[in-house]
Amino acid sequence: MRGLEWLRSASAQELKPVYVIYGDDVYLRREAVRAVVRAALPEPDEVGASRFEGGAAKLADIVDELYTLPFFSKRRVVIIDDADPFVTSYRKELESYFESPSATGHLVLVVKSWPGNTRLAKLLVKSGLAVDCSTPTEADLIPWLTARAANLDSKLEADAAKLLLELVGLELGVLAAELDKLSISTAGSGKILRADVARLVEAGRIETIWKVLDAATEGKGAVAAKLLDDLIASGEHPVPLLAGMTYSLLKVHHAGRLRSARLSLADACRTAGIAPFAFDRTAKQHAHLGPARVDQLPALLLKADLDIKGGSLLDSRVVLETLLVQLSQPRRD
Repeated sequence: MRGLEWLRSASAQELKPVYVIYGDDVYLRREAVRAVVRAALPEPDEVGASRFEGGAAKLADIVDELYTLPFFSKRRVVIIDDADPFVTSYRKELESYFESPSATGHLVLVVKSWPGNTRLAKLLVKSGLAVDCSTPTEADLIPWLTARAANLDSKLEADAAKLLLELVGLELGVLAAELDKLSISTAGSGKILRADVARLVEAGRIETIWKVLDAATEGKGAVAAKLLDDLIASGEHPVPLLAGMTYSLLKVHHAGRLRSARLSLADACRTAGIAPFAFDRTAKQHAHLGPARVDQLPALLLKADLDIKGGSLLDSRVVLETLLVQLSQPRRD
């Protein structure tokens, strides 16, 4: 079951003897473990919860914990973090345990991967639950953000949620922290607007950098130069500005190379780490730049980086303007 979906109803579901929590999102894995502990124990900090490291855990110790009757609660929870080596070492023994688990102990295995075609995974279907804590899609995250904001007595506007995802990415822990900050800062109105996200999220200046790049890669050199002037006038230094541009343009380059290898726009952008809300923008950038200039982006950015750090007598502002002119010129292929 997908992690976000399970977390929404975890407290109302029947407890399982075994949970396998897997996937690459650290925040989601941690929240899933907490949900199991909260459901099994009246007070999560009770001694009924024990944690072990997978690389050092011994099967005999784990079994003792699971079958030892708890003193202060009706249940016991045994959590094995980074349990991949534990599963590898004791696969046969775990298969036997999955077939006849403890009546009062709940085993939580936190692993990086959980292939569904193994005998162990098939046995888990009868005795427990696998919770997929892979990084959610943006389609999953927008309702999650909206619901989380509502729990904080805030209404997150749809365009604000989209901008928050674009600025922060798919990191649930960072999204949660930024949303908490936004809800506190907008407590007076009870609404979180797009302008609030642009103003208060730490990465807010990236949106303006994107506007600079959008203008340049759509052939609007004068607009890009004006936006660059505004950024520098507001106190932004050219070096971090170039770093922000490089971060975005290298993704454009990566996606372009993947598209030239016959991947679809969506697959290429997704693999390059571009958010779905920016797919159309990337397509426009590729159309304006053309394949040859997309291939040259790393070289153009490297030259600008060397020039801005002392490799040229030109002022750093002029170096950035030169880069924008190169990007805004019409394609020739």
